[in-house]
Amino acid sequence: MGFMIFLEIAGIVGMIQGFGSVIVTQVWHGNWGLMRWALDWQPGIGIAIGVLGLIIAAISWSGQKRIRQRR
Repeated sequence: MGFMIFLEIAGIVGMIQGFGSVIVTQVWHGNWGLMRWALDWQPGIGIAIGVLGLIIAAISWSGQKRIRQRR
């Protein structure tokens, strides 16, 4: 169960970093501190990281649901 929680946290952080960087760079024309390395590739890399985070979190959520159903 601990690994699923780790995946959930990693997925949520990925979603915040990816989608947050897209919003900051495209809407407010700023730069997101942790995603500064990807400014040249925005919004594509931000969306990709956000979607990857969403997939990781969804895998975690489905795994946690299966574990609860077994009990």
